[in-house]
Amino acid sequence: MADPSDYEPVLSAKVSSILLGLPKTKQQRLFDLLFQLAGQPSQLGDYAEQDASGRYIQFILIGDYVIGFWPDHAVKEFRIVDIDIV
Repeated sequence: MADPSDYEPVLSAKVSSILLGLPKTKQQRLFDLLFQLAGQPSQLGDYAEQDASGRYIQFILIGDYVIGFWPDHAVKEFRIVDIDIV
């Protein structure tokens, strides 16, 4: 099995926009959190939803955020596709 630390977090345009709209301290905390998630690419979320292409997106609630992600094992990327602030 691949070393999980080798997975690169990849942010969607939507997630990047949300991240850039946060104050610097929250940006850093969320960025650190996303790297922690990428270090566990095979984890399951609290629930999953199927996207338009048929892929299952995992959603996990952490603190004030619901984060949508899926691991792309073929290229060792951790795709972060959605963030909602709750």
